[in-house]
Amino acid sequence: MAKWLDSDDLLPYDNQVGGHKFTKEKPLLGLLKHKEGYILKSVEGGTKGKNEVRFYEELLKNESLINLRKLVPLYYGTVAVQINSLDMTFIVLDDITTGMKKPCVMDVKIGSQTWEPGCSEKKKNDENAKYTECKEQWSFCIPGFQVYDLSSSNLVQPQKYDKEFGKSLDPGKVISVFKTFLNFNSGYLGLEKLVQSFTAQLDHIRRYFQTQKHYHFYSSSVLLVYDAETLKNDKNTYPLIRVSLIDFAHVTPADGKIDLNYLQGITNLWTLFRTQLLHNN
Repeated sequence: MAKWLDSDDLLPYDNQVGGHKFTKEKPLLGLLKHKEGYILKSVEGGTKGKNEVRFYEELLKNESLINLRKLVPLYYGTVAVQINSLDMTFIVLDDITTGMKKPCVMDVKIGSQTWEPGCSEKKKNDENAKYTECKEQWSFCIPGFQVYDLSSSNLVQPQKYDKEFGKSLDPGKVISVFKTFLNFNSGYLGLEKLVQSFTAQLDHIRRYFQTQKHYHFYSSSVLLVYDAETLKNDKNTYPLIRVSLIDFAHVTPADGKIDLNYLQGITNLWTLFRTQLLHNN
């Protein structure tokens, strides 16, 4: 891939549900989509951006991390783009919604602690003030999601729920939010296999974090993605789903210790699917 890309070949990424949105006024934030299908994530200034690039580079080169590499979107390196006369660097990633006609996407931020050790008191206080109740009860929170509601007559655009929705979400309504995301009211035969697939993928991630001692992940998310169009398939066909780990600006060395903060969150998410959603539609 070329070192420099033409900004005319880039558009805001429509399927982004969490984090900052890209605008011409704030080009240092958000995601872009290249005409060839890649996702471009802007490299933040300071240590955060360098930390995320370093994580992806090590993941690409270190064969001992091959199992972790399989859990994240494919990484193609970094590219430079000039926007508003500003030279910017972007991380280039695979778009995991590729091939989906009606991509439903949920960003689930994992862990009750979303600030990394050594950060400022201000950062710690700011993070503790966000999604407080959900993080305390579930050890995860939902910064945003989009869903094509199959029970609605309007399927041209997805319904979007942003971070303000997530910040005000009552922990007692988290299960109903997942049911909304999964189209529980649609009545389609593919729903049971959809939940089975997500449960199995989350269990795979959970099992990995039961033993991994390479990194501790703070303010990192699991991205749940499925194609609502494939829910209409017959009961013997599994809907198209993908699950990926994303957002690694606050990853730290594990120093040989299990990431208990992340493990608790991913375990709770898997348990929710297994006990509250599986066989309950």
